[in-house]
Amino acid sequence: MSTTAQQTTALVRQEMVNNCLWGVQHDPDIHYSQTRPMPINVAKYHLPLSTDCSGFATIMAKWSGAGDPNGSGFNGYGYTGTMLDHCEHISAAATLPGDLVVFGAHPGTHVVVLLESAAKGLGAMCVSHGQEADPIRVPLSDEVSSHPGEPLTYLRLPGAGSTSPTPPSSTGNPFCPLVVDGGFGPKTIKALQWVLKVPTDGDFGPQSKKALQSHLHVPVDGDIGPQTIKALQTHVGVTPDGQWGKLTTEGLQRSLNAGRF
Repeated sequence: MSTTAQQTTALVRQEMVNNCLWGVQHDPDIHYSQTRPMPINVAKYHLPLSTDCSGFATIMAKWSGAGDPNGSGFNGYGYTGTMLDHCEHISAAATLPGDLVVFGAHPGTHVVVLLESAAKGLGAMCVSHGQEADPIRVPLSDEVSSHPGEPLTYLRLPGAGSTSPTPPSSTGNPFCPLVVDGGFGPKTIKALQWVLKVPTDGDFGPQSKKALQSHLHVPVDGDIGPQTIKALQTHVGVTPDGQWGKLTTEGLQRSLNAGRF
C-alpha cells in the first residue's frame, strides 16, 4: 500500500471513530428501530435518526468514506449476515480502530464498532447500538456479557472507495443470477426450490412451502403465515413485519444470488 493510500485509510478510520463517538454524544436523538431500507441517504449528522446495530455501523461507514460493510453499494439493505459474508475476517490481534465485531454464528445477532484495537483483549472500547438507550461507548467485555456463549467474529472495515456491490458468488444455482425486482415469479421460485432440494417446477406449492419452513426452522405445516414470513425476512435481512411484499422478495433474490440462502 502506498503512503498516500495508508494516509487515506488512516483518515477514514479516524473519521469512523469520530462519527461513532458523535453518535454516543447524541444518543437522545438516535433511536433504535429495525427498519429497511436503512436511512442511508440522510445528510451527515442529521437528527433525529432511527436505525439498528447494523444500520448504525453502515451509516457511520458511509459518513466516514469507507466501503459498504454489506457489499451492497450503500443501497440501504444488509444486516450482520451480509457483513459476515462481505468483510474480511481477521484476528483480534489484527484489528484497528473502526473495525467491526459481530456476535453470534452466521447470520449473527449483533455488531459493534471498535474504537481501538482488540489486540489488548476484551477491555477494548467499542460503540454499540443494540437498544433504545444506545448508542453507547462500552468495553467489548460488556457486550460479551450481554451475549453469553456467542462467538465473536472480527471484521476489517472496507477500505475507502470500495462501495461497489460484491459480485454474486458462483453458487452453482442454475437459476441465478436473478433480476432483483421483487417479483416472486417462476424463475425466483425455481432458484428457491433448487436450494430447498425440491422439484424445480416454478410452482410454490405445499411441498415447497414445507421445505422452506424446514429450512427456516419454524413449524412445518405448509401455511406461510406471519411466523414463517418473519423468519424468512430475518434470514434475508429485511424488516421482519410478517408481510411478504416486494421488499421481502428482493431480499430473497439478493440472498439467492449471493449463495447465502
